[in-house]
Amino acid sequence: MNSKIDALSMHGADLIPGILAPTGTPNIFKLKAQGQVKLRPMVCEGPGVGEAAFTFLLGAKEISWDYDPRDAPNLAADIRNDLREHPERRVEHERVN
Repeated sequence: MNSKIDALSMHGADLIPGILAPTGTPNIFKLKAQGQVKLRPMVCEGPGVGEAAFTFLLGAKEISWDYDPRDAPNLAADIRNDLREHPERRVEHERVN
């Protein structure tokens, strides 16, 4: 996961195709990390429109093509809307090893 986060930080949306993928919910993308557990953190661009940064909105995983939590993209969209209304709630990324 850390290598995907680093690549996202360096290359933005120009990542290798399939690593940053649309979810079907407007403005919400999933960062794909393969493994025994398929991690699918939900992200959006910016905190603002057109910015070259990404915001991690929600931790999720994919099991047999279904999200856990099941409505992860919609939950992420709600969090994105809340952060747009209350930008003071946004925090800097903290790397965990």
